[in-house]
Amino acid sequence: MRTFIGIAMNEDVKQTLFEIQQQCRQMCKKGNFTEKDNFHMTLHFIGETRTEEIEDLKQAIYETAIRNKSFTLTLKQLGVFERGETGVVWAGVEKSAALLHLFEGLQRSLSKQGFAREKKKLSPHITLARQAVTYHSFAQMQKSVLVEQKNFLVDCITLFESVRIGTKLIYRPLFTEELKKKKYNIC
Repeated sequence: MRTFIGIAMNEDVKQTLFEIQQQCRQMCKKGNFTEKDNFHMTLHFIGETRTEEIEDLKQAIYETAIRNKSFTLTLKQLGVFERGETGVVWAGVEKSAALLHLFEGLQRSLSKQGFAREKKKLSPHITLARQAVTYHSFAQMQKSVLVEQKNFLVDCITLFESVRIGTKLIYRPLFTEELKKKKYNIC
């Protein structure tokens, strides 16, 4: 199975992202647009995962969650990772100290469980479309599409499985842990 660890979006944020995506869709000749229910922010892509590795991933998520409080992030802008004539269109999320702390903690916990650290620096975003081709240019799209700044609460992290059913890709939650602060007993 293919897995990744990420932050799920609530319904209100999904609707906002869907509205942004619809503006982008009107400016594209074609593209592979993310299903509304699949909107998420990836923290760590695992890839092919054996069933026996799931418990280790759950442990890493738990260890990360108990060391982090919930926090707020903000949708900020539209961006594109250009790849020739095509591009990955995304909604950018403001980097925060709390997000970086969560990301680094997750990397340490995964490493402790025997998983490789993420090679890329954290680039917080939510993918709206892959293999997008615009009528004009990505620069024009970025100028034209209105991205309403929206705050959203991050209060849990999730292990997702990527499943293809027919032609549809579904990101199924396998395990979710709420963020909380580790309690210390004072004697």
